[in-house]
Amino acid sequence: MKTHAYPALLLGCFFAAPAAAAPLPSATVLQVETTSAVEDGTVPEGLLADDWVSLRAAYEAERHAFFTTEQGYEARSHGNAWRARFEGQGFTLEPDAGDWSFGLKLVRYGFESELVAVDQAAVVRSDGQRLTYDWDEGLSEWWKNDRCGLEHGFTVHERPQGMSDGEAGPLVFDMAVRGDLRPSVMASGRGLRLASAEGSVVLTYDGLVAFDADGTPLETWLEARATGMRIAVLDEGARYPLTVDPIMQTAYLKASNTDAGDEFGFSVAISGDTVVVGAPEEDSTATGVNGDQLDNSSSRVGAAYVFIRTGGSWSQQAYLKASNPEFFDRFGYSVAISGDTLVVGAPFENSSATGVNGDQSDNSAANSGAAYVFVRTGGTWSQRAYLKASNTDALDRFGFSVGVSGDTVVVGSPREDSAATAINGNQSNNSAMDFGAAYVFLRSGGSWSQQAYLKASNSNAGDEFGSSVALSGDTVVVGAYKEDSSARGVNSDQSDNSAIASGAAYVFARIGGTWTNQAYLKASNTDQDDRFGSSVAVFGDTVIVGAFTEGSSATGVNGNQADNSADGAGAAYVYVRTGRAWSQQAYLKASNTDEGDAFGASVALSGDTAVVGGRWEDGSATGVNGNQLENGAIQAGAAYVFLRRGNTWSQQAYLKASNTDAGDFFGWSVGASEETVVVGSWKEDSIATGVDGIESDNTSTDSGGAYVFDMSARDTLGSDICQPALANSTGIPGKLSAVGSDIAADNNVTFLATDLPPAQFGFLINAMNTQMVMISDGVLCIGPDVGRHSTQAGNSGMTGAISTTVDLSSLPRPSGGPAPALAGQTWYFQFWHRDGPGASNFTNGIEIQFQ
Repeated sequence: MKTHAYPALLLGCFFAAPAAAAPLPSATVLQVETTSAVEDGTVPEGLLADDWVSLRAAYEAERHAFFTTEQGYEARSHGNAWRARFEGQGFTLEPDAGDWSFGLKLVRYGFESELVAVDQAAVVRSDGQRLTYDWDEGLSEWWKNDRCGLEHGFTVHERPQGMSDGEAGPLVFDMAVRGDLRPSVMASGRGLRLASAEGSVVLTYDGLVAFDADGTPLETWLEARATGMRIAVLDEGARYPLTVDPIMQTAYLKASNTDAGDEFGFSVAISGDTVVVGAPEEDSTATGVNGDQLDNSSSRVGAAYVFIRTGGSWSQQAYLKASNPEFFDRFGYSVAISGDTLVVGAPFENSSATGVNGDQSDNSAANSGAAYVFVRTGGTWSQRAYLKASNTDALDRFGFSVGVSGDTVVVGSPREDSAATAINGNQSNNSAMDFGAAYVFLRSGGSWSQQAYLKASNSNAGDEFGSSVALSGDTVVVGAYKEDSSARGVNSDQSDNSAIASGAAYVFARIGGTWTNQAYLKASNTDQDDRFGSSVAVFGDTVIVGAFTEGSSATGVNGNQADNSADGAGAAYVYVRTGRAWSQQAYLKASNTDEGDAFGASVALSGDTAVVGGRWEDGSATGVNGNQLENGAIQAGAAYVFLRRGNTWSQQAYLKASNTDAGDFFGWSVGASEETVVVGSWKEDSIATGVDGIESDNTSTDSGGAYVFDMSARDTLGSDICQPALANSTGIPGKLSAVGSDIAADNNVTFLATDLPPAQFGFLINAMNTQMVMISDGVLCIGPDVGRHSTQAGNSGMTGAISTTVDLSSLPRPSGGPAPALAGQTWYFQFWHRDGPGASNFTNGIEIQFQ
């Protein structure tokens, strides 16, 4: 058994936000419209991308900063319409308009045999959006305020008395409840519902998690007590320091009419604060928006459900059905959303109509397929268009995949048969069975029309071009996962069809209203039956392509592609555009690659965040960054979050359902928008309905679920103390940045040096002082007592990037030995790199103040 060494324990996070069941009075607040900029990868006209990001970040930080009052500190939540007050011994929430209050005060903590009383005011520290109470040398309590709500946690710097090493806890925190709301513990045991005297839930307090230094979650729970509540953590066998994972599940979504076999979560999409979930096997005969959900007299018609986040709470906003629902149409098979426009595909719909808003009643073209456009005005959704192919034909499955960005929609039809190639070719020659097509529609005013008919540049029967589609601004990506060429990389030879079902993806770009075929993408390790193109996503100048049956045993980023000993493990490939030229940037694999996991079955992109689903992964872990090595839940499924810093990708999170179970297919579908991820699990079995219901009753087989995760707690560390003296040989000054935690016990700070000369090398240096010394064509602004980290090679390419994760418990120093404790200290970091033969250069310097 591992022994305890207690440099730190971090406990949390908690999330406080109004519950959907009892909306609070609304408040009029200033709102900045950013949806199109975020979703399309564009920025407002006249602004540089970095400037736009900085403006938005500064605006959000100012809105959510802690500020001083006569009584102490206060923080505002504009989205939740409440304020939090802090007087040095606890905190209290009050709504802007309402008659309730809620708060907590720490009373005692430690082990049951020797609890430590907390009976005097804390030392209070405020830093922007973070407030800390230092109770004593062993314990700090902290809050972080952002647009999603109020996070609350504890840091235990040394183990309290009362248990000897090796003995099980639990470690407990007793909290007194303030105000007039009545708490009850949620079924998960990790949250509270706060109800009024009338029984109406007006607040939720949720998201308790604790992890050790290996990322292993610790068992933790809440208990209702006569005078308040207790937080308990079982810390047996933990390796310290412990940390709170920065991503937490914030919602468990179910249909409002959960039923066995509905397959809710078969498709998911997200845009800002709106999530849409498809359930293609749902059975009701309702039509349009918010119809009767209870008449299940027409099997497998399909439905889609819209959920919105208000502050940090999720609630269902709409229940969508086709305007012509019929047996086996499978409406909801695919979904996409951009701002207030939503598209739902029904690939087995049967009408023979063509174009936009044609006759829906003639069902003489079986499984021809359709797509439906819905628009939200205020909070109300309505169907605005019924889309069909310009060459509708039976069995084409138009609507198998859909994408939307602003006023443009793309619809895939993988079983379409024409032998045309490229753009707007001859649609009438059906000599290439299941070659596939994609169709682009444009909205002008309130009217939709078809703008383009897209085909692959290498026409071949059975390729199923259109099996996946994605759209961002003026860029469309189409996958053809059964394409057969043995080509590798970008724009290679398409004619050698010796790699059956290796798969391909095609990039189309719109310039001045005209679409062109811009790139033909293949894997860097093309192999038969890899099914590259089974999923695609695009954001701005970045594309990700999944290949869920790829067989290499590599793990992580840019591993060995040649060892095909893990059949069906799966992979994903990232491509970037420079000008109009595309190149592969990364080869992504799971951190726990295993045969048959189907990593790459689904992909999503938002900015520098990529999400990859592995729908048949077998791990039995729950939540975020659990134990990946226990394969006790066959085909439970998983999702993986990757983050790009500069040009370098790394895995940030391993996501599992909060109620992991064998055969749930978690990760079948994924979506990402800014700092929120949604994951679909269409074979999940619980009978719960709505948001955050009881997960444990698995009596509704394959009803399906969806899970929302928040990534907003990622911290960018440090402030610049100097800038490079000169640009390096790339013509761009090098840039050093850091991501992680400034809590001294953490050891996972990642430093990233970007815009370096290609194919060069360098190393990170650290110091406790600053100076200004010219060296070669750079300026050394830290030291003179400087510690050097190991030399690292840079990436080849236009500009290099080097990423290194630093163990803060042992920073290198010239005098040797470990650095002193970091808590309360300020350290300085800089990156030196070679800048051509015999020349040196430095990035900017960073100052980090450790808490």
